[in-house]
Amino acid sequence: MPLRGFGTVNFELMLLRRMHDHQPALVRAALKNLGKSATDLRAAHAQWQRGLRGGFPGGASRYRLALGRPAVVSSRLLPAVGELAIEAWPMPLWPGLQFQVTFGPGGDVVDERLARMPDGATPAIASVADLRPWLLVIDDLESTCSPVRYRMSAGTVASHAAAVFATPDGATCEAQFSWGLLQTAMAVDAGNQQAD
Repeated sequence: MPLRGFGTVNFELMLLRRMHDHQPALVRAALKNLGKSATDLRAAHAQWQRGLRGGFPGGASRYRLALGRPAVVSSRLLPAVGELAIEAWPMPLWPGLQFQVTFGPGGDVVDERLARMPDGATPAIASVADLRPWLLVIDDLESTCSPVRYRMSAGTVASHAAAVFATPDGATCEAQFSWGLLQTAMAVDAGNQQAD
């Protein structure tokens, strides 16, 4: 099976493949830190894609096959949806973060992204200057800059997300995320934003 023994480092490489679209310099530094090459990154991504297309079990089984037993198992009840199961694995490349997968009542994946560990502190966000790549996750923005409006553009890959929000000092910003991790952010003219 292509995913058996995939492991955390290969999983991190797979995540880096999509981050390269936004932050090639940070990805190169991460590869050096891992002792891996761009070839290793492409191979891990291809292996993951083969696993996704290769008839492997869906839901939690896929991630357990690739990453082993989750470090965190919890649940959350949403009145309109039912009970959601949450499993997460630490990602050492991003200290304080974990890869969190949320499963619906039928076991289907409804969300998968990097998230802060439960005991992790959210970095302070006061202005655009605090929106530094690879420092913040989507939940950090939602807790400090709510409401956050998400946008999907044509051709956007599933692991990418764009968001529009206001920082506490009132600046309207647009940010790009990959796997839930902030990649880019900039202040924008609020008058040019289209209504959702």
